[in-house]
This record gives sequence, C-alpha cells and structure tokens, in this order.
Amino acid sequence: MSVTQLIDSHCHLDFEVFDNDRTEVLQRAIDNNISDIIIPGTERIFWDRVKLLCKGNPRLHACYGIHPYWLNRHKKQDIQALAEYIESNHAVALGECGLDFRPRQADKKTQMYFFEAQLATAENSRLPVVIHSVKATETVIQTIKKFKNLRGMIHSYSGSCEQAKQLIALNFLISVSAGITYDNAKKIRAVVKEIPLTSLLLETDAPDQPDKDNANSRNEPAFLINTLHALAKIRGVSPETIAAQTSINARTLFNI
Repeated sequence: MSVTQLIDSHCHLDFEVFDNDRTEVLQRAIDNNISDIIIPGTERIFWDRVKLLCKGNPRLHACYGIHPYWLNRHKKQDIQALAEYIESNHAVALGECGLDFRPRQADKKTQMYFFEAQLATAENSRLPVVIHSVKATETVIQTIKKFKNLRGMIHSYSGSCEQAKQLIALNFLISVSAGITYDNAKKIRAVVKEIPLTSLLLETDAPDQPDKDNANSRNEPAFLINTLHALAKIRGVSPETIAAQTSINARTLFNI
C-alpha cells in the first residue's frame, strides 16, 4: 500500500554499520515513502560526521548532542564546544542527550550535569531537544520543569501514559519506535492508543530496535513502514492519516 510520505524522526545513519551500503539504504527508504530522516549526534568526535552526511543530502537533517550512554568518553568542556558548534553549524535540534538509568550506567550525578547543561544550551539556542530516557522518565520530567522555554521529543518512548501526558503538556512530542510491533508490548501500545495523534512521531532508531518482522536484522529507515502499519492497527485509523499527521508534527518541531 502506498502511503503519504513519512519522516524517520530518529535514525543513526552516520554509524559505521551503514558505511558499506548507505546509498542503498537511502534508496530503500525513498522507495518506502520516507521523505526525511533526522540524524542525532551522540559524541563530540562524531559531530563532523553527521554534518558532512547531512550536508550532502537534503533529505537528512542534523542534530548535535552528547549521549548519556557513552558517559566515560565525554568531557565537561564538550558542553561549551557544543554551544559553539550549533552556533556555527545548522542544526534542526540539540541531541541526542538525556538520562540512562540502567545499572551499568550508574553515574547519575554526572549524567545529570550533562543533561541539564544541554537543556540550558538548547533553551539558549532556541532549538528543540532530542531526549534519550531509559528507566528515567520521572527524572526527565522533573528536570524539564526546571526550564521555561523547552520543547522537543522523547525518543523511543517507554514511560507510562500519564507521564506521556505530562510531557505533552511541557511541549514535548512522544516518538514511537518499532517496539509497538511486538505482541507483548502492552504498555507502549496502550500509550500510543490513548495520546493525541498530534503529539506523536515515528522513528526507527536504526541500526537498533528492528521491528518484529526484521528482528534478526540491522534496522534501517525503510522498515519504518512496519511501525506505521502497527500504529494504524492499534489506533484503528488509516496509515495515510497517521503518516500525514506525524509528518506534520516532525516538520513543525524540526522546522524542515
């Protein structure tokens, strides 16, 4: 079925795993109605890689940020470097930043330093922020509340429906990954069924988080069509309706 063009709101297409076939990956995305892809930055050393990739393709849109997962590779001076980088290079958002409270990511104090510093930078730069939140949704909400003029997205959302509503009230969109294609994903399926379509985005988080039909494969933007159809089935509306509204949501948030 042909659908309205889609936007992949979070995809790490700059990662080395795509180096051997990135052109083919992009063509498959186009063939599956993916019109635009948002590329989040994760570390200072990779910002130039994201910039060059997006500079060469108008379908790709750059973000720059400091990801909590690789905490031991960041330095505090990277925050000032980030502020200077987004001042001199076009970005559609700041990120990916956030909090990851899984056991192996235990240094919460340092995570909070980088997270709050990036939120302040985003606010000062008037950019939306792309937030990674794993086992940290409540802390993310309370941290966002410390700032007056933030907006953005929570990527690959995993919190509750009530928390999603709080985030929406704080001017954040809820981005949905392929987790909803799995039959046992009752929590996130309940969330995406209830919250307004005007507050939803679709993403792959490729190369991670493949959908049920591609569970043993590297994820890629073309697979977003499967998440779209899963969401349409959950909500009981047409894929075209969801594709159109989530694309409007993404274009509005990222100003693309």
